Amino acid sequence: MAALSVLGLLAAGCGAVRGEDLLDNVPAAGPAVAAPDARALHSQALRMVDAHVRQVTAGRQYGLAGAPLSVPQPPAFKPFLTTEPRLARGRGKGLPAVITRVPTRAKVVFLTVDDAAAKDPEFVRMMRELDVPYSVFPTWHRRALPRLGGAGPQRAAICGQQDALRRETGQRPQLFRPPLGAYTLDTLRMAAACGVKVVPLWNEEASPGRMAYHARDHRLQPGDIVLVRFDLRRDRHGAVTATLAALRAAQQQGFAIARLEDYA
Repeated sequence: MAALSVLGLLAAGCGAVRGEDLLDNVPAAGPAVAAPDARALHSQALRMVDAHVRQVTAGRQYGLAGAPLSVPQPPAFKPFLTTEPRLARGRGKGLPAVITRVPTRAKVVFLTVDDAAAKDPEFVRMMRELDVPYSVFPTWHRRALPRLGGAGPQRAAICGQQDALRRETGQRPQLFRPPLGAYTLDTLRMAAACGVKVVPLWNEEASPGRMAYHARDHRLQPGDIVLVRFDLRRDRHGAVTATLAALRAAQQQGFAIARLEDYA
């Protein structure tokens, strides 16, 4: 089943990793573990083959060249994230990292959508059949936060959403994307006060039938965050066709789709 992620609800905090830390990351010696039963391994292998066949079939049904590339294992340690210089809005202590991509050499990119896609049965069914992870960011209103006024109204809006999600899921999100990607220093300060650690914007955009690239070579880059942009009011299939544009580009360029919350 697709790894649906609502605003980083399961994300842990980011931390720097030093080389010497990796040397200590060795499992302690424990009791001997019995070898798995051969029949159990055989059954597991059959299930994996069957799942892959279904994924390939689904990919071809949706116009892809087979199944999307397999999702790699998440990193043992999340990369250290800092605000990209061009995204800074001023200085402040404890501000969340504002990013458009994750620093990684792995050939992975991340799909992000708003909650309108998550409410589209056709989109949800496709992502489940393809078994592709994606992250959902609620859009509780369509106004940019800076237009709400100063710090007080922005804090009420951000914390109100965070509190609602905590009541619904039992966990407070650590990832937050401001509506329309618009924010000020006050936005970041209030987001930090509401428990936000990372503000993931986007580096590339996928819309129905096309990709818009930030890089001059018009190609995906490792760690790119991709915004799936659509308007269901104008095109009821927009979430599906825009996502397929991103999946097709990733497949053609040799990228797997990974779960953003595993890296940020």
